[in-house]
Amino acid sequence: MSSAGPSAVPGLRFANPDYYAMPGQTVTFSVSASLPRGVNIAQYEWDFDGNGVVDQVGPIPVATHSYPALFEGTATVRITHATGGLSTASTGVHIGRGPRDGLPVAPVNVTVAVTAHSNGISTVQITWEPGGPEPYRWALTVDGIPAGMVEGAARSATITDVHRARDVRIGVVGFTQNQGMGDPAAVTLPALSY
Repeated sequence: MSSAGPSAVPGLRFANPDYYAMPGQTVTFSVSASLPRGVNIAQYEWDFDGNGVVDQVGPIPVATHSYPALFEGTATVRITHATGGLSTASTGVHIGRGPRDGLPVAPVNVTVAVTAHSNGISTVQITWEPGGPEPYRWALTVDGIPAGMVEGAARSATITDVHRARDVRIGVVGFTQNQGMGDPAAVTLPALSY
């Protein structure tokens, strides 16, 4: 974001930091939420592919565009204020991929076995297989709460102190080296009857 002139809009930004779509889908860009009340805008100039060429000009802070093919880049809007100031904002555009592309897929064949038990508390071993390429690390969860982490080559882990007064979800999820979390998988360990 950059601003210039006496009536520049500070903090001008797109509604989303990144836009994702498939080729041929219509993308709706908007900067309306970041405009302060009372700002008088003369026009919006939209550059949908970041090449510096204005693709669309209009009087409203919303524009639509359809990308015919794969595209990775930026979209930019420049607004001209009625008093002569200028403001710009840019956002990422990802056509042909989703926001979860490159993240680990959910593991498969997840099983849990009780290896020790005493007074309603169990030690369990969870096993799994990768559902796709091996992640950097696996995180273990108990009812969605982090319970540990193991290296990506691991296919099993032990979790201690699992309280069994009610059903418990034991899960595993892959992480990338940059901390991107994949899709989780979990199994339910039934509550113990007393």
